[in-house]
Amino acid sequence: MEWTGIILAGGLSSRMGSNKALLEWNGSSVLEQVIQAMEPAVQRVIVSAGTSTAAYPALAYDCVHVQDDYPGKGPLAGLHAALKVSKTDWNLVCACDMPLLKPSFFEGIKRLIESGQEHHAVVPRLAGRVHPLAGAYHRRVLPELEQRLIDHRLKVTQWLEEIGCRYVDVDELESAGVHDVAIQLSNMNTPEEYEHIRNRHRGP
Repeated sequence: MEWTGIILAGGLSSRMGSNKALLEWNGSSVLEQVIQAMEPAVQRVIVSAGTSTAAYPALAYDCVHVQDDYPGKGPLAGLHAALKVSKTDWNLVCACDMPLLKPSFFEGIKRLIESGQEHHAVVPRLAGRVHPLAGAYHRRVLPELEQRLIDHRLKVTQWLEEIGCRYVDVDELESAGVHDVAIQLSNMNTPEEYEHIRNRHRGP
């Protein structure tokens, strides 16, 4: 089964003050760190760039860049744009501001999908908190997703309920080979969070 990787990198980064995806991380950028973690699990990586693909001109990886068809409508618009050009049924998805994700996370999500249960999406749920921007989505969600964008119903968690998302907890993820789940799912929205994550988990 072939997989596509989708990285959502079109946010405004308003709380960070600069583009989160392009912040420095171990000699490259946060976005390239995320691509590096995702690439072994997929045949193709799509960077969903929001309103301007020109924001990412010189990545060290061969990626497809797409712009939103519904600009200003948040991560659902970014997911929609990428799923439209995906050539595979199943797609691994993550946000660009999660530099602690490891290849094991994406491989574990794939194992859960390929275990045979029929769902439209699979996302982690830790201590009751859903992480919709780190998981897997099937292209069959596109019609409902586009209708939500047209209707300006942009709450991601509500959409997940409507499409029958499968939520996976820490035990399931660990059984699938994903360890340090809470750490891997750390994200950063402010300069303070960025410095905390970078200093605490700096690579060799």
